Amino acid sequence: MQGSSGTYELTVILGAAALLLWGVRMARTGVMRVYGTQIRRTLPRVLNNRLIALLTGAGAATILQSSIAVAVFASGLAAVGAIPVVDGLILLLGADAGSAVVAALLTLNLKALWPILMFVGFLLHSIYSDTDSPFKQFGRICLGIAMILIALTFMNQVSAALAESELIRIIISSLGDELLIAALLFAILTWLAHSSIAILLFWASLVQAGITTDPALILAAILGINLGNAAPPIVMTWHQAAAARRIVVGNGLFKLIGVVTCFIGLRLIAGLYEVMPGLPGFRVVLLHILFNCALIVVFTGLAGPTARLLERLFVEPAKAADDIGPKYIPGQTETAGKTDIRPVTALSREVLRILGTVQTMLEMTLDMLISGNGDKAQEIVRMEEKVNALFKAVRAYAVDLTRKGGDDPDLRRITALLRYTASLENAGDVICKTMLGIPDDMKKNGKHFSEEGKEELDKLFHFLIGNTQLAAEVIMAWQPATAGVLVQRKRDFKSMCHDSSRRHIGRLSQGVSNALESSSAHLDLIADMRWINTQVSSIGYDALPENEDSGDAGTEQLINHPE
Repeated sequence: MQGSSGTYELTVILGAAALLLWGVRMARTGVMRVYGTQIRRTLPRVLNNRLIALLTGAGAATILQSSIAVAVFASGLAAVGAIPVVDGLILLLGADAGSAVVAALLTLNLKALWPILMFVGFLLHSIYSDTDSPFKQFGRICLGIAMILIALTFMNQVSAALAESELIRIIISSLGDELLIAALLFAILTWLAHSSIAILLFWASLVQAGITTDPALILAAILGINLGNAAPPIVMTWHQAAAARRIVVGNGLFKLIGVVTCFIGLRLIAGLYEVMPGLPGFRVVLLHILFNCALIVVFTGLAGPTARLLERLFVEPAKAADDIGPKYIPGQTETAGKTDIRPVTALSREVLRILGTVQTMLEMTLDMLISGNGDKAQEIVRMEEKVNALFKAVRAYAVDLTRKGGDDPDLRRITALLRYTASLENAGDVICKTMLGIPDDMKKNGKHFSEEGKEELDKLFHFLIGNTQLAAEVIMAWQPATAGVLVQRKRDFKSMCHDSSRRHIGRLSQGVSNALESSSAHLDLIADMRWINTQVSSIGYDALPENEDSGDAGTEQLINHPE
């Protein structure tokens, strides 16, 4: 590319960067369409162990070729309670390291493979273009990787030409005296590109071409890339639920602390670059990997305290007080039922209100059990009245809709929601008539839960509350993938209850005093939570395709005997 004009070289850089970003996106899309459902179902179940969480994050980022994609995906799972904040933080630490490994692999001499990958990808995508075969997505993945390798080829060529430009050398060398500006520049570039891999590889190609040999400047750029990589997930989730923001903000906080710490000892740490093996471009990526590995070593043990801090900083806004009667279907309010939304949509919104009320009842009950304070009992009773009132309104409206007939998919969904509303009403009864009396009885008799018992109950309640949040997503989206996660979490909760009962019995055998005096209450609560979890999670079976017709007998009874 010798003799090319600066305008042409700039155009090639922009084109290669666009091709690189598009290739990453195409490969990521192919992976998600083939394995997306499995990833959604598997992730929440494998994060109990911190090492597994780190490896899972690294593997997910390697497959998706983007730690940003993993961050946004994990925040979505956290928003519905599928994963706790501490596991999400560890997952993202692993994802950043996995993304760095991808960049290292792409710096290897693989560019000669792009013609084969392009041909195979085009062939597979063309042959299976009109099908849902996984081979179509495998073709998409091959095309994406081929585009990445082509883009890197052009970047290396342009970088070599830029390295010979006296103007570019002056600009880059001037940044050596303004390392903070250099870091901020690369942070902004990474933010705009939404890909740390793309910017890191471009910087590695420039360093490989000899644009600079200043280790401090090289490290400052790497720190900026890491800082900029934390910004897109925060921006993308800023208006989502507090649970979604906690994970990405926590990950950004880890990176910010790491970047500031490295800047304090920048000149000392930069010496590592000179003693590293390999070519200059590879050493850039290796330094990036070491930075992310250092974050794992330092912050994995601090994930728990950080999660608790984030839970205090990012709190869900208090729900506005609302009327007991329905809002979206005919009932006490004059405007209900007069909107232009579809009947099944209006019914779904009203069922979500019931589900949200049950979730709030669970949260208040947990607070009473842990604190021993029964001042929220009357509020829970009032909420039970609201659940009953909404159940009657939903039942009457759903029965009317089923008798009018309509499209089969809508009818199946309406009957499923009718069954589910009855399940929620049963769950509300258990909370109000069984659970509510336990704190008061224990206070009167001077009994207390053991510390281990409190921790177990807290964990079970939060998992159950997470299931109510996931059930809400099932109602809204009605997607088999989300429903499958809910059904699996229902089974996981059953196992958790078995484990908790076994540990409680173990404490009894050891003669733990608090365990002895609270034994009946502890086991009753576990049984009640299992029952409530079954009711709350039942909507997951209805949203699965193979269970669309399940439960018709129960629904028919509700329709024929609404009272």
